[in-house]
Amino acid sequence: MQKNNEELKKAAEEIRREESYGGFQYKHNYDEYKKELIEKQVRKQGAWLTVLIAVGFVVLLLCVAVLITDTILKTKGSSFSELLRGGSAASAIPHKSELTEKAINDLSSRYTVTVSANGKTGAGIVITEDGYVASCYSLIKGAPSVNITLKSGNSCEASVTGYDEASDTAVLKIDSSANLTAAEIGYSRTLETGQGVYCLTSPFSSLLEMTVTSADDGLFIGTEPGCDVCGAPLLNSYGQVVGLCSETPGKVLHMDSVMKSIKTMLNGSASSLTVSEAPVYISALDVYVESVTQKQADLYKIPRGCFITTVHDSKQFKRGDIIVEVNNRSVPDTDTLIYALSTGARIRVYRNNSYIELTIE
Repeated sequence: MQKNNEELKKAAEEIRREESYGGFQYKHNYDEYKKELIEKQVRKQGAWLTVLIAVGFVVLLLCVAVLITDTILKTKGSSFSELLRGGSAASAIPHKSELTEKAINDLSSRYTVTVSANGKTGAGIVITEDGYVASCYSLIKGAPSVNITLKSGNSCEASVTGYDEASDTAVLKIDSSANLTAAEIGYSRTLETGQGVYCLTSPFSSLLEMTVTSADDGLFIGTEPGCDVCGAPLLNSYGQVVGLCSETPGKVLHMDSVMKSIKTMLNGSASSLTVSEAPVYISALDVYVESVTQKQADLYKIPRGCFITTVHDSKQFKRGDIIVEVNNRSVPDTDTLIYALSTGARIRVYRNNSYIELTIE
């Protein structure tokens, strides 16, 4: 009986010891097991922490990439969100830069052609890549045939698409298989008397720099002597065509005056033919400005007005200023600004996220 009690006590002690040491016979074995278990949990937690850090770093890099992309796109008038949505840029040519004389010469030679008719030789400009050419009606009037020579030296006969004797404009058509480059048409009404322009002395010769002597005529732009090649382009400092030299030396057809006639002659054949805005020189302020569109205003969180792209000798204005008011009158575009400016004008300018008041004598 006593033996059985001892065996029961011994069995109970074994059970108690196993429960105390987690099933291990000795405490140090149990302690080692617990230590190994804790180390395993720490390693597991460390692995998860490493994964979280790596994921966070990747997300941070993506955010930086999006920010950089958005900044670059904004310099082009767009945004990252517009890129994702497939949206278009806020402005086709935001803050356009002036070109060197060599760059303008190289550019103009790509779209200028020689026009021969009635024993006379003049010029024309390619206005669409599918072969439409603008020239002067006085050059081709009554001609039984019109021949066009490209810069490459290749010649071809052109058909007359239409003409307008009142504006002295004609549109010709040639084969478009010659890989033609179309001219960029500029807004000629922004020209000012005294502004520098360029004209070709012959279709493929070098440029002649000259000055506008009169820009206010309804049809003509007056220039210094040199524009004597009928149909040759007159160009602004951005390489845009702003006029066609007429038969009268020194008188150039306003592109704005002839564009309506040209589009009528094309009769929808060139819907992409547009007039591109370029920064406008404001002589009273000695700066170049361009209009801030509503889309740009929304995109950049800036007011509508006239963005100053270039400052010459002016001490009051800085590049990046936005002229928003003249004499308490809003000026949302360059035309309004030109009309509003007068002697002793008070000008409100948006600069560095705040407004300042300037006065010009």
